[in-house]
Amino acid sequence: MSDTPADPPAASLAQPPAPRRRAAPLLLSLLMIGCAAAASWTAAEYLADALQDDRATRMRATLSDAGFDWVTVRADGLVIRLTGTAPDEVTRFRVLTSAGSVVDDRQIRDEIRLAKRDMLQAPDFSLKLLRQGDEVSLIGLVPAASGREGFAKTLSQPDLALTDMTGTAAFPAPEGWAEAMDYGLRAAALIEQGTVAVSPGRVAIEAVVATPDDKPRLEAALRNAAPAAITPEISVTAPLPVIAPYALRFQHAADAPAELTACAADTEQARDQILSAAELAGAEAECPLGIGAPAGWVQAATAGIKAAQDLGDATLEITDRNIRLTAGPEVATDALATARDALAAKLPAGWVLNVSQAEMQTQGPALFTAEITEQGEARLSGVLPDETMRQTVQSLARAQIGATDGALTLDPSLPAGWAPRVMAGLDAMGLLERGELTVTGEEIRLTGVSGDALAPEKAIAALADRLGAGAEYSLSISYDRLLDPQITLPSGALCVDRLNAVLLQSQIGFEPGGAGIVGDVGPVLDELRPILSDCADYRIEIAGHTDAQGGDESNLKLSRARATALLDRLRDEGLSVANIVANGYGETRPVAENDTEEGREANRRIEVTLLAPDPVAPALPAAPELRGHTPTPEAAAASLERAAAGRNGAADGGSDGADATGLTALPGTLSIPLPGAETLTPPPVIEPPATVLNATPDTPRPAARPEDAATDTEAP
Repeated sequence: MSDTPADPPAASLAQPPAPRRRAAPLLLSLLMIGCAAAASWTAAEYLADALQDDRATRMRATLSDAGFDWVTVRADGLVIRLTGTAPDEVTRFRVLTSAGSVVDDRQIRDEIRLAKRDMLQAPDFSLKLLRQGDEVSLIGLVPAASGREGFAKTLSQPDLALTDMTGTAAFPAPEGWAEAMDYGLRAAALIEQGTVAVSPGRVAIEAVVATPDDKPRLEAALRNAAPAAITPEISVTAPLPVIAPYALRFQHAADAPAELTACAADTEQARDQILSAAELAGAEAECPLGIGAPAGWVQAATAGIKAAQDLGDATLEITDRNIRLTAGPEVATDALATARDALAAKLPAGWVLNVSQAEMQTQGPALFTAEITEQGEARLSGVLPDETMRQTVQSLARAQIGATDGALTLDPSLPAGWAPRVMAGLDAMGLLERGELTVTGEEIRLTGVSGDALAPEKAIAALADRLGAGAEYSLSISYDRLLDPQITLPSGALCVDRLNAVLLQSQIGFEPGGAGIVGDVGPVLDELRPILSDCADYRIEIAGHTDAQGGDESNLKLSRARATALLDRLRDEGLSVANIVANGYGETRPVAENDTEEGREANRRIEVTLLAPDPVAPALPAAPELRGHTPTPEAAAASLERAAAGRNGAADGGSDGADATGLTALPGTLSIPLPGAETLTPPPVIEPPATVLNATPDTPRPAARPEDAATDTEAP
């Protein structure tokens, strides 16, 4: 048997080729995948290029629409590159802002260059100072050499809150800058509220002041502070005053020039419209500005002036929303009705129209009256001979007794001397603070209150000056010293300070545990007497206080009893205490702690307080009547001179108050006989009741009395 192996079977030899047949499909698959990948890459590359071109196209269109055609836009992958030369930094910034609206800013490459510029050209320097009370803000661009740290020092007010928002540039200051900035800073220190704008060689100031009176003062101060090289532009305004009531009065007569005797407007435009309407009607006047105009004021005023002008003889009076049109007696009834309907159609909603026609008075006695009310309003009523005299009397009344209201009618049949009688009465009435005037053919009667102790003599002199000797008069004028401008009353606060100063420096002791005053208080009363005489017109309280030792009720009674005891002593000594009251507050109003002896001594006190800041208004008794006939003007003037000398002599401390006639002059009264006077009773002296004072935080308190020590613990 052989050891050589036998040949393998044929089947076994044919198996190896099988693997080669399976590799063909695999290679085909790989080939297909590669082709697909290549196609995808090509497509992706194509899409990316298309996207870049689209973004670049849209950006070019956007920049072109914005006026930036000089910019070159180039797509570089996902990045958009911008190239070109911008004239300045601002234009370059605008280009980037427009490009950012198309693509994300991170995809933009800014390769834009700036055009070369003359670096020696300085920027436009300016400074604006905004002042609001104690706060000042500075805004603008100033030369670096301006020294911003010196702004607060230049303003000369170290307590100002300064907000510096200025920028600097390293360029020399232009011509005129230093003078303008220095003056602008000083102007900002002078104003309280406003704006100061500074540029080279120019300063513009807009300021607001509290009152119209402050306007000329501030304007003068600003102009005086300006250097010779600067002519400032100054505009100072003040808040408009409140006008109440809002009034307008326009008169148009056939035989006299038109007159706008009263006017008001809330804006310059409104004023111009009203004055234009008045000018077209033949009147020229001023029209003050003030707030308070009712809605539709200009519309009503201009329509009313036109209506009065069309009537030819009419008076227009407007007060707030009430409008009154009074036609002259010669105006036809149908013309008045037409004017009424036309005016009513033009008035705003809510206005009240009253149309009437004046009647010519030819019957009944002549009468003229004038009144000054408690509120200071003046009213006229009565008859005058013609329109010219009516305007003259109204002008005199405004000068003597203030703005007037009321109706004056015309009567050509009045006697020739009627107008002088009316004007003489108004001259005399100018001496009154309030009162009434009645003028008839027989008598001129004047009653009221005056702050002039020589009012009766002056009234008679005024009547004599106009009418000469022989005119019958009746005067009843009371003198109120509170209205006398020659008498200066101390303020209530000053009275309190003076009284408390005396009590602080003097000793007024009380019985231990009681209210009896001990010791010699004569010197204290002598010091209090002139003060209480000067302060008799104020309401004052004498208040007693204790420390916290003892019971509440007993301390309250003790403090009240001591205050009352002091007031009674002042009254018994004849001091002016009619307006003083006493009260006690016990331990309820301490000024120090009660746990130390020093604190308890401070709390045991008598102090004076002011209960009302204004003097007590006196109750005026009826003034006695003075009747007579006017003397000659020379005799009246001589009598007035003697009366003034007699009053001055009494005021200077005459021995017995007697004047040259031997009559005794009471303080503040008149006792000089007047030529032509049937009787002369001195007008009453109005001694106003005393008043009460009110405590002030810094009111000095009297020192504790030695007698008070350890007494408030006892029952009173």
